[in-house]
Amino acid sequence: MDETVPVRLPSERFALDLVNNTLGLDGREIVLSPLAAQLLDLLSQRPGEVVERAELIDKLWRGDWLTGDPALSRVVSEIRSAVGERPKRPVLIQTVPRRGYRLVLALRSAPTAISPLAPRVSVWPQAWRMANSTLVIVFCGLALLTALAILARHFR
Repeated sequence: MDETVPVRLPSERFALDLVNNTLGLDGREIVLSPLAAQLLDLLSQRPGEVVERAELIDKLWRGDWLTGDPALSRVVSEIRSAVGERPKRPVLIQTVPRRGYRLVLALRSAPTAISPLAPRVSVWPQAWRMANSTLVIVFCGLALLTALAILARHFR
């Protein structure tokens, strides 16, 4: 499946690349954070519709409001500064006060392809393997130090 989502806006052409986390804007490529690319992907699934903050936080931060609520505003701000838009004159993302965000599209054009939210790769298995490896190394080191201490005491 093609991971690029072309989206027509009033006067410009945007293309979202979820593999490289880039946003194409009039021939230039803007690098985004993975969360910013995922947020744009979520909004592009329902162009022109308001996507509730709670839904975005559920999908991007797995419902963690303490992290997700301020981070969502930061990610939207990151996207806006990357494309050079102002919140009062939205070109890409419109804030709907007390509700959520909307991807602003021209009325005549619709996205030609909409990809589903990029599957999130879980980092937990890798983190557990690293933690377990670290614990094994620490315990082996402690066992070695204990053995050396016993041997040094024995041969005094």
